[in-house]
Amino acid sequence: MRILLRICLIGFGALSAAFIVGFAWLFSSHGLPDSEALAQFTPETARRVSDRCLSASVAVPYDSIGNTMRSALSASVAGEDGPGIISAMFRSASDHSRAARGVLSWQIARTLFCEPSKTLNRQVGELRSAVQLDRRFSRRQLFTINANRLVFGENIVGVEAASQHFFHEEPNQLRLEEAALLAGLARAPSYLSPSKHPDRALRRRNEVLDLMADAHAITQSEALAAKSSPLPTGLP
Repeated sequence: MRILLRICLIGFGALSAAFIVGFAWLFSSHGLPDSEALAQFTPETARRVSDRCLSASVAVPYDSIGNTMRSALSASVAGEDGPGIISAMFRSASDHSRAARGVLSWQIARTLFCEPSKTLNRQVGELRSAVQLDRRFSRRQLFTINANRLVFGENIVGVEAASQHFFHEEPNQLRLEEAALLAGLARAPSYLSPSKHPDRALRRRNEVLDLMADAHAITQSEALAAKSSPLPTGLP
C-alpha cells in the first residue's frame, strides 16, 4: 500500500511539474528577444558591432579566432552546464554533440536577456530562445556568435577585445596557456580575475588545459608544459 501511494505521489508530482513547465512555456512566448540580429556576430571580416544588452565590441569571423582559442573555448563549453533543471532536461535529451550545441545555444540565449533572473519563467524563456537559435544557426555560427559575445570583464566583450586587453594580441596569435586562461576566465570574470585572484585564475586555466587534453585537442605533454607556465606579470 505504501509503495502504491508513493508511486501515485511521484506520478502526481511529475504531472504537476509538467503542467507548470508547459504553462510557463506558453507564457514565455510573449516578448522573447529578437535573435535575428545575432547574424551580425558571424561576420566574414572583423567589424564593430553593438548590442542592446552588451557593450559595443569587435566581432571576428570563425577562422580569425584561431585553432588554439577555438579548442580552448570548445573544451571549456563541453565542461559547462546551462542554468537550472530546464538545461539539465535539454542535455539529457541529447547526445554528446547535441548537448554541446545546446550549451552554446543556452549561453547565447542568456545574453539576450539584459537583466539576470533565476525564475522559472525566465529559464523557460531562455530555453525557447535556445531552441530558436539551434534551429536558426549552424554549430559553427553558434560557436562564432558565442565567442564574440562572451564577457571577460567589465566592458570586455568577445574574444577579440579580451585578447587585446590581456595580451595585446589577436585571438589567433595566442599561446596555449593564454588561450586556456581566457577560456576559463569567461566562466566568472570577477571571481577568476587574474589580477585580483591569480590563484583561482591559475587553477581554472589548468582545468581548461586538462579538458583540452581529455578532448584530444592537445597532448598530455602539451598540457603539462602549458600548466608549468606561470601567469604573466602585469595582467590587467
